[in-house]
Amino acid sequence: MWMISGISAGLLLGFYDFWTKKAMIGNTVIPVVFWSSLFGFLLWIPAFIPVWSSGILPEDLLRTDIHQQTLIFVRSLSMTLSWVLAFFAMRELPMSFTGAVRASGPIWTLIGGAILLQEYLSVLQISFVLVSVLAYYVLSQVGKSEGISVFRSKPMLVMTFATLLSSLTTVYDKYIIHDLGLSIYSVQAYSSLFRLVISVAFLCLAITLKRDISVQWSPWIPLVGLSWVIAEYIYFFAVESADANSTYLSVFRRMSLIVGFILSVFYFKERNILLKSLVVGSIILSTIALIFGYK
Repeated sequence: MWMISGISAGLLLGFYDFWTKKAMIGNTVIPVVFWSSLFGFLLWIPAFIPVWSSGILPEDLLRTDIHQQTLIFVRSLSMTLSWVLAFFAMRELPMSFTGAVRASGPIWTLIGGAILLQEYLSVLQISFVLVSVLAYYVLSQVGKSEGISVFRSKPMLVMTFATLLSSLTTVYDKYIIHDLGLSIYSVQAYSSLFRLVISVAFLCLAITLKRDISVQWSPWIPLVGLSWVIAEYIYFFAVESADANSTYLSVFRRMSLIVGFILSVFYFKERNILLKSLVVGSIILSTIALIFGYK
């Protein structure tokens, strides 16, 4: 079941990526991050009202202590910074490129999981993970024909940092849930609150620096925040499982590439579709191999 939850969350994140791309058209990063955080938090408001939360959640979130909230704040800060970086990159790059950088995430999670959680994969499993990383290199060669120098592109570098933060957060999630015993509901609810607080701070900084914070409103902006929270909700059921492997979860989250690629073909006039389809196919096959190779 944890694999099903992880893959389901990954596929939903594909729509999140697509809606983010649409939301960023004509907009700057910070305002979209703020509004997305706000709409995501709205889904968790009942959790902070005891009369409502008693009928929704199995525990009282208000029992969370300061130490636990600090740990959740660290997670929220990492995720918000990842959003800021990723939103900028997604505005500047084709979805196939941002998706391919995200596909390199499992290698970072593999390293972090081995160091922090003593999670180790077999040589065969590692080879399947490396297929997704190889796909990133192949796509970089495709990019040369589209006028994008992958390894010299600022947006690609920014997206790499966003992916690194997101991947390490996957390891951190399992650590605070399994090793420290935090509730998955508390982590999600307080994360949504802290993301909003941090995005407000970024918005105030942008105003102070006299940056443009105007927004060309579209339904894609609330959809970004709402889809993220729903995907995260599904994803945490996978994280909670005792059998869950953080590297596998990272691979499953990158299934968003499939949905994002299909949508971008129809809506964003992607080029070199055949070759990119082969890259996406290799990621799908490696993911299937990981599932059947799990022990």
